[in-house]
Amino acid sequence: FTVSVVTGGGTSSFAGPISQRTSEDAPSPPLNVTVYNISSTSVRAAWQPPLTPNGIIRGYQVNYLVSGGPIETMDTNAMSVLLPNLTSYTNYIIFMRARTIALGNNSTFVMVMTNEDVPSSPKNFSLSPFAGSPTQLSASWSVPIPRNGII
Repeated sequence: FTVSVVTGGGTSSFAGPISQRTSEDAPSPPLNVTVYNISSTSVRAAWQPPLTPNGIIRGYQVNYLVSGGPIETMDTNAMSVLLPNLTSYTNYIIFMRARTIALGNNSTFVMVMTNEDVPSSPKNFSLSPFAGSPTQLSASWSVPIPRNGII
């Protein structure tokens, strides 16, 4: 900045220049969050930097959770991240926050479902003679848990 003084007699010479930087503050949310499946146990999330960084972006906090579950977090300096070790055929809510000297607001929330996987074995499998028939058997079992998909 520079400054001068004006009176009826004229304008003074300029004082300065001087500069001053404002303090950093929390950034606005990351933009254009996209999430897509990689496998039955991992997804990739990507985003763009905040519109208003309010300072130097020092990293991002990636948050993910199963509805009603605890929030898991992962810190990164990258613009995309692989989220591994997820549960197959499960809905996850994912959102990001940018960080300067302060953590910014949440991005939009994105929901993604991991892919199906091989189901676990059926439980309580049994065979018994079919009533009134010497050549038929009755088979029964319980649905596997976890199902890992549509059975």
